Amino acid sequence: SNSSRMGAFMFNRTRAVSVFLMALLLPCAALAELHSYNARYSIYRDGKLGGKAELEFTVRGDRWEIRSEGSGTHGLARILRARDTEETVGRIVDGRYLPDRNTRHTRVAGFDDRWVNEFDWEADQVTVTHDGKKTYVLPLDGRALDPLGLKLEMRRRLSDPEPVLEFLMVDEDEIDEENFRVLETEWLETSLGCLKTVPVEKIRRSSKRYTRAWHAPDFGFVEVKIEHGKTGGVHLEMRIAELNLGGTPVMPRAGCSAMQAAHNPIGEVP
Repeated sequence: SNSSRMGAFMFNRTRAVSVFLMALLLPCAALAELHSYNARYSIYRDGKLGGKAELEFTVRGDRWEIRSEGSGTHGLARILRARDTEETVGRIVDGRYLPDRNTRHTRVAGFDDRWVNEFDWEADQVTVTHDGKKTYVLPLDGRALDPLGLKLEMRRRLSDPEPVLEFLMVDEDEIDEENFRVLETEWLETSLGCLKTVPVEKIRRSSKRYTRAWHAPDFGFVEVKIEHGKTGGVHLEMRIAELNLGGTPVMPRAGCSAMQAAHNPIGEVP
């Protein structure tokens, strides 16, 4: 799918990059356990601030919930009153973060778009309802996830030294294959300072579109930057502004230039 939730945040109804956001849902107790966090992001369109987004993930026993909310704060996105909210609740089974229900509501210029996904893992199917009217029943094949659930699974798999980043995702009225590759480790300047990141790129064939996300291992592979766009077209970018891990705010560390000035080689962990 060519959808992007960042675009929906700003001025249209497309899905987040995230993206991406992401084992084959087999029991993998050795992979990282995910902890509660809250992240705030600034959204840019072609380098200009256009909106904001917040992502919150909470775990209580074997139940979990992840919620995202984005809105237009500048330019056209503000004029159109663009707003996008999405929420997924689920449970942990044998180390797997299984979604039970996903809801998404996008509102732009008075236009409302609502999707509800009800997961039935015993029947291996998901029931998708659009605007309370159209209903689709799609196969899960034992591993299809919603976009927010995909974000959790992406983080979990990245804790593996050689992660397999091949997924199935419920994308509105269809099931899409979502495959990614890990790029070279990169030091990234952020509002939280200079961070070591693991960049992940969506694999596309014969397409000018691109989607990339930078995950910070120091913070449980939370995304600190996401970009999506089309070569020669619009470029959307989401950058971390604030991060709270388990109720504790993450304080900014030294910037990359300060690290270099202190003769700390940028190829090593600070």
